[in-house]
Amino acid sequence: MMRRAARTLLVLSALTLGGCHFDGIAGAADDWTPGLAAHDVAVGDLTRRYLVHVPSKRPTTTAGTIRSYSLVIVLHGSSGSADEIRRTTGMDSLSDAGRFLVAYPQGVQGAGGLFPSDWNAGTCCGEAARENIDDVGFISALITDVGQNLALDKRRIYVAGFSDGGRMAHHLGCKLASTIAAIAVVSGSLKDDSCAPAKVVSVLAVHGTSDDQVPFDDPALTDPPAPLFGVAAALPPSIQFWIAANGCGSGTQDQPAADVLRTSFVTCNGAEVVFYTIEGGSHAWPGDPGGAGSQPPMSEVQASRVITQFFARQVRR
Repeated sequence: MMRRAARTLLVLSALTLGGCHFDGIAGAADDWTPGLAAHDVAVGDLTRRYLVHVPSKRPTTTAGTIRSYSLVIVLHGSSGSADEIRRTTGMDSLSDAGRFLVAYPQGVQGAGGLFPSDWNAGTCCGEAARENIDDVGFISALITDVGQNLALDKRRIYVAGFSDGGRMAHHLGCKLASTIAAIAVVSGSLKDDSCAPAKVVSVLAVHGTSDDQVPFDDPALTDPPAPLFGVAAALPPSIQFWIAANGCGSGTQDQPAADVLRTSFVTCNGAEVVFYTIEGGSHAWPGDPGGAGSQPPMSEVQASRVITQFFARQVRR
């Protein structure tokens, strides 16, 4: 136990210090035991890195039979890092409680490290898009790598993202709908101008109306495939796309907190779309204990808990 704890401490120390690797994360190791470790995968000419937290216990059925793991992939925002979004979201503790795997990929810093790390989320934005980085290939390789080393339930793979990572989550919903059961987007918008998911994808999104970096009504680059009416017509364009693409019926609204409006669509050809409007909310991860997400109105939603509860009821068809 002490040897394992020492190894984990070394990995965490390397991550905290940043290391000398191009993506700012050091300490890749072939370690798939419970705890946190970094791993590398080859994607074209690049070596890409990601973190994985393996829960302390295996998931089981109500009868006590051991099950395969579900996987939640969490994407950082522009200028962020895998370890930063890990700390912001607190997903490791939820991973242990829910007994699911959580992976944190690291975006590429453009032009040999001269630009902030970001994602190629379609037509917009940042250096990764300009350099045509294959981030869809990276996430596919990550899923394959995890599945080759751990018992992975391939019907329960999910992606969550913040800001530019939210844009990437939308993009992955467009391109990997046959692999991913659901996506969750915090302060992100659809920047894929040819989004045509092969299957329905459940979607949860959270956005503040006073977001000054990704506007609440930021245009989607793919129009909804069908006209929308009722409460759906008043929602942001990116959510309108998924409501139409999933063939959702009418939505319902409720108010789980003073400044939070939840709009839910549950009749969606086997999918689900849920949108949280935070009135006066800013550009932050709601519920983040160490940042703007810890202050009202952002603290009125615990995004990580809401997202994992949503994912828990989604199974790819």
